[in-house]
Parts: sequence; C-alpha cells; structure tokens
Amino acid sequence: MAILITDFKITVMPNNSLSVKNTIRLVMGLAVMSMLVGIGFALAGAWMVLPFAGLEIVAIAYAFYIIHLHSADFESITILDDDVIIETNGYKYSSVEKFQRYWARVSVRKQADGKEALFIGSHGKEVEFGRRFINDEQRILLASQLKQKLNKSY
Repeated sequence: MAILITDFKITVMPNNSLSVKNTIRLVMGLAVMSMLVGIGFALAGAWMVLPFAGLEIVAIAYAFYIIHLHSADFESITILDDDVIIETNGYKYSSVEKFQRYWARVSVRKQADGKEALFIGSHGKEVEFGRRFINDEQRILLASQLKQKLNKSY
C-alpha cells in the first residue's frame, strides 16, 4: 500500500448550485410560464408569439445543457515531494503537466484585456492556472501562497 503525503493541493471548480433534478424543474417551470404567455397572446390574435416562445424554451434548455456539460470542469495544483502537478479537466479535454519543484516558477502578468493571469512553469514551458474559475485578487493571493510553498526548504 502506497501512502502519498501532499505538501499542498488546491482545486478550483465552478460553483454548481443547482442539481440536475432542480435544473430540470427550473427549465420546465420557465417553459410552462413562457407557453402560458404565448397561448394568451395567441388567443388575443398574436399567434406569431407561439413559435418565438418555443424558440425561447429551446434556447434556455440548451444553455442549461451547456452549463451541465461543464459542471465537472476543474483545475488543480498538487505539490507532492519534488513535483508540481497541474491538472486541467474540461468537457472535451484533459491535461496533466508536471514540473520539478525546484525549477518551478510562479508569475502573475497582466493580459491584453487588463486581467491578471497566473502562470506556473519552468524551462520555457508555462501553464496558465485559474483563468475561468478565480478572480484577479484570488490569483494574486494564490500566487503568493504558491511562491511560499515552492521556496520552502525540503
């Protein structure tokens, strides 16, 4: 039996406050409301409202479907002995990058859009971390924590 003791691990992921069951309930409730309004307008003579109400329901359902597809996305940093492991998992992609702890460097740089970006890398190879899940203040705080953990003597 192997026992792994990590020095540091952080995982960032989206906040999924709705379960699948509650998402279906929400979409069905919105669909009923939209159809009631559409039927009301159709009875008043504006029958062209019904197709657009149907399109609205389809658009809302599709948006929640896309959100559900990305609900399991995450990024993690694990510092384990002499390694820094960065895992990225998305709907259609997954990657694992490994750097030696001694050579790994953390940097925060301003991007062209004015946002801060957190990079971890060594030997000319860098990986951006937390672009989709954390804000600028959290990136700066995480960068300082990572620098302390990486510079810690073994």
